[in-house]
Order: sequence, then C-alpha cells, then structure tokens
Amino acid sequence: MALLIRSLLAALLALAAALATAADARFMALSYHEVLADNEPMTPTAVRASDLARQFAWLQANDYHPVSVDQILAARAGGPPLPPNAILLTFDDGFLDVYTRAFPLLKLFNYPAVIALVGKWMDVPDGQMVDYDGKPVPRGKFLNWDQVREMQTSGLIEVASHSYDLHHGILANPQGNTQPAATTRLYANGRYEDDAAYLTRLRADLRDSISQHTGKAPRIIVWPYGRSNRAAQEVAAQLGMPIGLTLIDGFNDAATPTAVWKRQLIENSPSLQAFAEMLRVTWDPSPARSVEVDPGTWPPGEDGLSPTLDRLLTLSPNIAFVRPAVIRDGREMALFPTNLRPVAIDQLNHIAWQTERRAGVPVFIDLPAAWLDEPELVADLARQVNFAGLRVRAAPDSAAAERIRQAAGRWVWPLQMAYAVDQPPTQAQWAHLRAGDLLVLPASEENIAAVPREMAGRVLFEFDPALPPASVARRMNRLEADGFRQFGVAGFPESLMGPIFPSLSLRWQPQLR
Repeated sequence: MALLIRSLLAALLALAAALATAADARFMALSYHEVLADNEPMTPTAVRASDLARQFAWLQANDYHPVSVDQILAARAGGPPLPPNAILLTFDDGFLDVYTRAFPLLKLFNYPAVIALVGKWMDVPDGQMVDYDGKPVPRGKFLNWDQVREMQTSGLIEVASHSYDLHHGILANPQGNTQPAATTRLYANGRYEDDAAYLTRLRADLRDSISQHTGKAPRIIVWPYGRSNRAAQEVAAQLGMPIGLTLIDGFNDAATPTAVWKRQLIENSPSLQAFAEMLRVTWDPSPARSVEVDPGTWPPGEDGLSPTLDRLLTLSPNIAFVRPAVIRDGREMALFPTNLRPVAIDQLNHIAWQTERRAGVPVFIDLPAAWLDEPELVADLARQVNFAGLRVRAAPDSAAAERIRQAAGRWVWPLQMAYAVDQPPTQAQWAHLRAGDLLVLPASEENIAAVPREMAGRVLFEFDPALPPASVARRMNRLEADGFRQFGVAGFPESLMGPIFPSLSLRWQPQLR
C-alpha cells in the first residue's frame, strides 16, 4: 500500500510539474502583414500604423509582454518562465512598411518580433515587379537586404523564411483549380507529382536563401497561407527549421509541437476593443452543423456541383461529409487517382476545394466502411485531395482508425476525425477522443439520453432525413435548448424552404458564447 501511495504521489507531482511548465511556456502569436498609413486604402490583412501604435501601447499598459523566440524556447526547456500574457509578434511577407512603420514602434517599445521573407520576392531587381499572389506589385513596396540587416542588428528582429517560392497557388487538378504550393501535388501534362517529386520540390524550395545576406540561417519557417503537412514539416526540420508558424487560432504552451505553433491573423486593422477582446476572451467555436454530400446522386453528365454549392452557401453548415466514391454498374469507383480502385472520374479534389472556397464549408471525407482496413488507399486520398477531416465508422479507441489517421496525417494537416458509431462509447472510449475530434451518433432518444451534458461539445447528433421534417426540426430545437447544439442530417436537404432549414442553418442561429 505504501508503495502504491508513493507511486500515486510521484505521478501527481510529475503531472503538477508538467502543468506548471505548460503554464510557464504559454503564449499567443500574432500574424501581421501590411502596416498602412491612415490615408491608404485598406487591404484585408493590413493594420494601420496608428492602430498598431495603439495596440502596442495597450499591450504595455495591460501587462502583456512581447517575447522573443529564444525566450519561448528557454521556457519550454525548463529555463526562465515566460512572463504573464506573453505575446509573439510576427510580420509576414516582407513589406517595406515593416521597416518604415513597424520597426520604429518596435524600437520605441523595445518589443522583439519575427519578420518572414519570401526569397523569390527579395531576389527581384529594383524597378521590376513582384508577382504577389498573381498581382504585380512594385519591388519598392518590399524590404531590401540593407533594411533587413539593420533590423536584425538591432537585436529585436529575427528573420524567418516564408519559403523561397511557395507563396502562390499551383495547378492542382484537371478542372484548373490552383491550390497552395506547399501542400498540393502539381498537376502537369496530365500527371500528378509522386511523393519523390513533391518532396524534392519542397527541399529545393526550402533551402536557405537568407544567410548569404544576413549571416544567419533561419530556424523558423512561416508556412505560406498557414498550410503545411507532416511531410513538409519534416523537410523543414531537416533543413534547419524545426519551428513552424501556422494560421491556426489559439494559445501555445509547452505541449504545442514546435513545428506547428498557432498564430492569430490580424485582419482589417481591428479596433482597440476588438484587439483587446481577441487577447482576453476565448470565444467558443460555432457549434458543428453537418450535411452529407453524395456525388453519386448527381445526374450523370450534368453539373451537380454548382447547385450543391449554392444550397450549401445558403444553408451554411460548417461540415460537409462528402463521399469519395460512386457506384457504377455495381462496382465501387473512386473519385480521385489511385491504383487501388477503379476510378470513375478525377473530381474529388475539385469538389472539396470548391466546397471550402466557394461555399465556406470544410469537408470531411466520409470513408466507406471497408476503407478502414486500407490505409494505403486513404493515403492516396490524402495525397490528392485537400480536406479538413475524415469520418470513420469506428470507435475512438479503434486501432484501425488510428492507422487511418496516421496514413492521412502525413499529407493532410491539421486532420480532424469524426467517429461514427451507433451507440455512446464507454468511459474508456471517451478518454481516447482527442481534442478537436467528434463523435457522430444517430439522434435517437436513447442516445441523446445517454450522453453526459459535459460531453455536448464532443458529440454531433445526426438525424435520419427520411423522418418527417417538422419532427426533425422540433427535435433539433429541443436539443439546442438542452445544451446539445451540434447536430446534422444524414443526407442533403433538397429544399431550403422546409422546416429543417432554420433549425439546422447557422445563419439562423444566435451565436451563444
């Protein structure tokens, strides 16, 4: 008994130490871009210099402390803890106004920061144009190396890579979509890059093009558009950049992997009140609302995607469970390139990308049950298709589902899992449900009664579309009144005028906090 007590005490002390370390290393990173004068036209990712000055003054007056990457790494390694309310300031894209407007403020407040440079843009000669995401911008709008060296010499500025030439889209599919170069397989001459060509392209691009100008190789990769995957992160680490910055919202602590630090994007020069709320208030995310999209139901030879996108845009769910295969002549046929199945048409990447970009709805691929035992098939899916998550017919503690997660996670990041089961899980299975993952349950009275209220944010109840719409709407309203705000339909509403629409649509829902 004494040994057991000592073991429990040691475990509790270790846990307390781990929690203390996490708290001591907690910080929020902010992602700035342009810093404009008050009389310049606003752009979506810009902040006005006057607003930036107010934000810095507010940080100083309210016990917020901008810190350096060195301080963060030291705290994570058990060294001096970070101050309370630690902030990492970052400025992306290398605009000249970082030097002319942000740098004087950083010196005035003695605030450290990270600047992220795109190598190809820096190499454009004076007087020529930079191809800034398809838009020509004069080279004079960007920093030169003398200015970069001056900022680095101040001791306040760390120079990071924003890639050499990944800050643009590349052709991603036969339909002509362009998608982020760092995470997309290039489609050219009717073929896609294989693993070797893709990784070779990343290694060539992420090479050090900075130290020849600054005398110091970057240790940070700021992923263009915040998009990367585990394979790309590994390449960056091999090339001396183990620290990666994303555009995922939230706080970082000692448990946040160094390769994927989160950052809050600063947009549209927020007011001081909005800026303060962003730092002080952690808003609950919108509740999950889902529908299913089955391309196999679209009329052959007709455009089924456009009307689907129109209805999604009006309905505004935030999950579309999309099926990756169709049945043709009694055979299952994939909608993406793979040697492991007959292929009906290479269309799934186009469907998923348009659903995300045009309708604003993240896509979860609804895996057929048999695919749970085929991680290589799912890896092919992840290579070719941009998606947010996978829906699997398995419990959270399923070894097969974990193999699927690993296979897809090399090429898709971040990857969420939705576990579709018929009945509530055991206590042990609840414990296996990772942060950000969902449990999808049929919306039966028995299942609803069996789910603890404290797990409401982890469960999505799914309704049978064959039920009378008025009955489904009443049950959705009752669920929401009882605190279970996450639900969906195991189908796709053909009519947006029926009674389900105002109950299911996020457009009609108050965003309770």
